[in-house]
Amino acid sequence: MHRGNKMKSGRSFVLAKRAVEQGWSIVIFPEGTIPDDDCPKMIPFKEGAFKLAKSLNIPIVPVTFTNNYRLFSDPTNILGPAHPGISRVHILPSIGVDEMAELSVKELTELCFNRINAPLLAECPWVKTEES
Repeated sequence: MHRGNKMKSGRSFVLAKRAVEQGWSIVIFPEGTIPDDDCPKMIPFKEGAFKLAKSLNIPIVPVTFTNNYRLFSDPTNILGPAHPGISRVHILPSIGVDEMAELSVKELTELCFNRINAPLLAECPWVKTEES
């Protein structure tokens, strides 16, 4: 949601919950920020997205983008190194409501991190994460 700003994070949580309740699907990047260094290394996930999924009793579909770090630049850097290309996307097995019910928020966060990180590590074996 918003790493380091509890007020904005709380507001994002409420807005996301309202959107789901209105029938919208949402996408959350649980890192909470775009790392400046060591791309494509993932940073630890924030727990907000997983608390939201558990509280709303909705499944999670983990998705990995393995080369977007090469295609996109920081949106604030208008002359950044972004360029056209084909994004490699892995849509991973969903985590259903029954499976989520058996996990704590921390366990769910770790499961999703590991599941999303696996294709990245397979394509970029030089990457080490803070979790590994």
